[in-house]
Amino acid sequence: MSKIYFFNGWGMDENLLKPVKNSTEYDIEVINFPYNIDKSSIDKDDIFIGYSFGVYYLNKFLSENKDLKYKKAIGINGLPETIGKFGINEKMFDITLNTLNEENLEKFLINMDIDDSFCKSDKSFDKIKNELQFFKDNYKIIDNHIDFYYIGKNDRIIPANRLEKYCQNYNLAYKLLECGHYPFSYFTNFKDILDI
Repeated sequence: MSKIYFFNGWGMDENLLKPVKNSTEYDIEVINFPYNIDKSSIDKDDIFIGYSFGVYYLNKFLSENKDLKYKKAIGINGLPETIGKFGINEKMFDITLNTLNEENLEKFLINMDIDDSFCKSDKSFDKIKNELQFFKDNYKIIDNHIDFYYIGKNDRIIPANRLEKYCQNYNLAYKLLECGHYPFSYFTNFKDILDI
């Protein structure tokens, strides 16, 4: 059976997808930080989906494995140029990292526009902070390898207008959604994500 490889966002785990049904013919494999994946298991009919920072890591994986055969790669509320003019302002990123504590993490989740469907990660605060530090320490801009982007119009984490400009600048296919950074009130089934 073919798979959807879901590259998760910063600090997230499988809990993020609890409210999302899967009525597709695909099995879902969630890839969390540090985003290790056995590329020998990837089939030409498999689909990649990246969410938030997971879009960056998915794009990085695809750029390092250009020989892979797969069906398509979809990005949701994220991009290869996560920090900078098309993504998160570098100063804001640094402030978030340098002031991150448990209270500020809760505020961050609220700014994602989560609702009652959101299922919090079981990761410890220290692991979540270390993920963000690792991202900052290892970040570099990579050419795009994503085929299609979904952009939450009300995204306050990775500003929608910047992500839309990125897609327009590089002539990439995208669709605007009526949601914030958290898209799983809008997407309640994987089949909706695949309906491009």
